[in-house]
Amino acid sequence: MSPRYYIGTTILLGVLTFAISFWQKKQTGKEIFVVFLKVATAAAVIVGGVFAIAWLLAYLGVAQSGFFL
Repeated sequence: MSPRYYIGTTILLGVLTFAISFWQKKQTGKEIFVVFLKVATAAAVIVGGVFAIAWLLAYLGVAQSGFFL
C-alpha cells in the first residue's frame, strides 16, 4: 500500500481528534489522548466492519473475492 494512504489516515485521525477535543473542551494531554483512542477505535471498528461484510459477501458468492480493494 502506498505511504500516502498511511499519511492521509494519520492526518484524518489527528484532525478528528483535535476537532472533537476542541468541541468537548478537552485541554490536557491525557484527555486528548483518550479522545484519540476513541477515534482510532471507532475507525478500526468501521474498517473491520467493511472488511467483514466484504468477506461475508464473497463467502456467500454474492460478490467476487477482493472486490472491496
